[in-house]
Amino acid sequence: LAVQYGVRPAEVPTTGRQVTGFFDKSPLAAQLCNLECNATAAVSISHHFVQKMQEDKLRGAIVFTSSAAAMMPGPFSVMYASSKAFMSQFAASLAAEVKSKGIDVCAVHPSPVASNFYDKAHKLDAMEFFKQFSVSPDALPDVIFASIGRSVLRDIGGVCIMFRLVTKFVDTNFLAMITAATAHTMADYKRYSSGGK
Repeated sequence: LAVQYGVRPAEVPTTGRQVTGFFDKSPLAAQLCNLECNATAAVSISHHFVQKMQEDKLRGAIVFTSSAAAMMPGPFSVMYASSKAFMSQFAASLAAEVKSKGIDVCAVHPSPVASNFYDKAHKLDAMEFFKQFSVSPDALPDVIFASIGRSVLRDIGGVCIMFRLVTKFVDTNFLAMITAATAHTMADYKRYSSGGK
């Protein structure tokens, strides 16, 4: 991916999946790599296998990893939040087309997962806060397998459930307006404004 977008491997973000900081201050190539990793690659792979499954009249399941971040505005991690929101909407839309053909689609929204994803990630105060409530990676497979055929969008963990509840009671536009109006007061905004990482 890095070569495709003209980025030298050393310039690719250490997580490879989450570019943090101000959108306009990070290289476009890094943002596009983030989009490719989180969304575009899944679309290409899904297209191939959905075609094959339908040609061969195979039943099965397609599972996507989205995120609790899909439900909230994601300042300082714009491409991550928006690509995960895309994956959730893609899963919901695709499920409507293929369910009657014996193909289940499920997008899981795990809360932060206690993994090495964060080891060398750019630091966000919000991410550090929510890591305290992370889900064990060992807990995910059973929940994911139990969700196939029963749920299209599956929330896992306390952070995700809290985000989902917020979106049930607070209008999405209002949430976006509040976030836009207050983001400049966040520690992450101040750090990135002063050139910090």
